[in-house]
Amino acid sequence: MQRFYNSELSFKLELNVNSDSRVVNKHPLFRSIIKLLGFYLVLGLGGAALPANAQFRENFKRDFQQQCQRARQAPGANLSEITEYDRRLERAYVLPRQNRPSLVGCDLRSADLRGANLGGVDLSAANLSPRTSVSRAIVTEVPANLTGANLSDAKLDYTNLTRAILVNANFRGARLYDTNLSGAQIVDASLEGAFASYVILYGANLSGSTLSLGNFSSARMTNADLSNTNLVRANLTLADLTNVNFNGANLSEANLSGANLTGAKLIETDLRGATGVNLQGAQLCRTRLPDGTVAAPNCAMTDNNPSLEARPELF
Repeated sequence: MQRFYNSELSFKLELNVNSDSRVVNKHPLFRSIIKLLGFYLVLGLGGAALPANAQFRENFKRDFQQQCQRARQAPGANLSEITEYDRRLERAYVLPRQNRPSLVGCDLRSADLRGANLGGVDLSAANLSPRTSVSRAIVTEVPANLTGANLSDAKLDYTNLTRAILVNANFRGARLYDTNLSGAQIVDASLEGAFASYVILYGANLSGSTLSLGNFSSARMTNADLSNTNLVRANLTLADLTNVNFNGANLSEANLSGANLTGAKLIETDLRGATGVNLQGAQLCRTRLPDGTVAAPNCAMTDNNPSLEARPELF
């Protein structure tokens, strides 16, 4: 009993004499009380915040749906302006202030975006593939229509643009990393300076388009139509170009290191100054080679239409 009294007295004296918080916190009793109070404080604050978080999520979801709906039927609309959804997105993830509106993950299948301004818009993982409908056993597919759309500097990484109509579209400086453009109509479009590494262009029609200075490394272009395209100084390293139609295309100073040109048609194609060119298995006819010489200058023609009726030599 005496020992207990002495220890209790010494503890009280220690508190009175030395009230430093470090001494108090060393005692097990105080540490336990502080932990307990902290637990209930966090629990109380967390419980109070739950309704607010739920409301925030609900508002966020509603704004997202409105953002996507706004883009589904907006021919000629300006979708490059920041909206309340974009501001909420910045606050939610503590993002730096930016001027890039977001349509990330939106379902835009069969959307009508003809002539719309999507400059700088983030369309990563957006779905613009055809919307399939079945009516009385008749299956129809309506692709997204982005004819004349401005997508300059837009971010379209992993976006699904299968069979989309992109005639006269502007992709200058856009990001198209692993973007699916299979079967898309990209006629007379501009992809100048686009970053399109691993882009998927199986069977796509890019005739008459400008792809100069673009990065198409490891692109998948089997059976694509790139006739009469401008590919000056384009990066096509390791690209799959099997059976691609390059008739009348300008590939001068392009980088074709490791590219597969098996079955590619190179009728009246300009390859002057191109590097890493392997023409094994390619079809040549009046083809301007990297050193400036002309391959198969006397190839047989019919109707004076080399792009359609030439009987080229197999290199």
